[in-house]
Amino acid sequence: MHHGTRDPYQIAHWRCLARKEGIGLGANWREWPERRRPRQLMAKPPTPILRPLPNGVRLLALPMPHVQSASVGVFLRVGSRDETPATNGISHVLEHMAFKGTVTRSVQAINLDAERLGAEVNAYTGKDSTGYFMTGLGQHAQQLLRMTADIVLHSTFPEVELQRELEVIRQEAIEYDEDPEDSSSDLLDRALWGDDPMGMPVIGTVENIEGFTRDDLVRHVQQHYVAGKTVVAAAGHFDVDAWMNLAEDLFAAMPASAGGAVSHPPVPAAHASQAVARRFTQVSQVFLHIAYPLAPNGPGGMPPQRWRLAAALATNLFGGGMSSPWVDTVRERLGLAYTADATLDSGDAWLNLVVHAVTTPDKVQALVQATGELLQAQAAAIDPVHLERAKNQLTVSRVRASERPFATMERAVEELFAQGSVTPLAETIAVIDDIRSEEVQDVFARMLAHPPALSITGKGVSAKSARQLAASLVASCHQEA
Repeated sequence: MHHGTRDPYQIAHWRCLARKEGIGLGANWREWPERRRPRQLMAKPPTPILRPLPNGVRLLALPMPHVQSASVGVFLRVGSRDETPATNGISHVLEHMAFKGTVTRSVQAINLDAERLGAEVNAYTGKDSTGYFMTGLGQHAQQLLRMTADIVLHSTFPEVELQRELEVIRQEAIEYDEDPEDSSSDLLDRALWGDDPMGMPVIGTVENIEGFTRDDLVRHVQQHYVAGKTVVAAAGHFDVDAWMNLAEDLFAAMPASAGGAVSHPPVPAAHASQAVARRFTQVSQVFLHIAYPLAPNGPGGMPPQRWRLAAALATNLFGGGMSSPWVDTVRERLGLAYTADATLDSGDAWLNLVVHAVTTPDKVQALVQATGELLQAQAAAIDPVHLERAKNQLTVSRVRASERPFATMERAVEELFAQGSVTPLAETIAVIDDIRSEEVQDVFARMLAHPPALSITGKGVSAKSARQLAASLVASCHQEA
């Protein structure tokens, strides 16, 4: 959308920003000048310390001397992407079972040992990774490491605990399946990747969950819990040298690979870009997800980190916050939805800009139409004020994350899996500052060059209506201005 005149308030706002930046605006200026220098947020930010062991385990320390706590984690590059239809869900089951007893500790001892130190214990399973982690006082970082290593390296998966936990996970899967919003998210994976393992749910199927055995878990550990797929990390205020030395002692004997097999970098899955639906009769709303997949590597040799940050800026610019064009339009101006947001779904080998909304059946067509028109507008031109907002939002989110040990650790491990290195915060902020509007515009143009994936659940939906919505979205994205 193009407007021949500018809002006087907006012009005054830009001139105010220009004065703060020390930038002069001539009488005939047409657009906001790019920021000329990066913001200095900290004089000497701590540098990530990465130490690879001979067997392939990577040790990662992230000193944060300004805090008193620390997070310690063991992260493995294995998730539902590495499963088959017959084993779908086993990574998640294994994550649960790792806490049910080790060679030297019972499940009760595992919980009590951590909680006696006041530490929080948790884990997750994703499509490309599994993580085990604890957060407590920095002075306990070595004890946290010993306990986490024990869970990953020495779990015994007691049969009696397995049967009990499988029933718990089965109930979790049923609860997830009966929630229309969660189901729409799972359906989006299927719409994005079709029959590829990336399209399978992380939690697995009820049938698989009910049939897993202890031998299945042991085989999965032997195949995937290997040094070449492992990162041992810590962030916070702790004795880095002592922690590194202990980590090396604990993980030096971890098998390098499964039976000598060579580990290859993940290959991005092909996009199916389908439109799927599932009807829920007991609800009155519809839950909509739209995903535009992006190649994980940027065009023309653009560094991967810069491309991912440009995609994050595009996401924030479009639907990150109440003032963003999409949220402002569909919620504030048109009243089409209460819940509306855009997020960047990313992993080591994929990027998707995901739009999510909850609305009523009579408004979904108008919402999709508005979404397409707004996406087209971003591909045509980037509003400099909204680019400034997106840059500041992304910068603030990174700075806030850098003040929390777990978020710092998680972000660093994600970068390590995705690009093989960890970028210090100051360098990341400098890249954010340096990204030009043309690069963000190119993100939108490349998105719209391919059909989106769409999933919808709730009242009155059908496979036919999902396909019609997807076709309407594509048409509205490519209509002439």
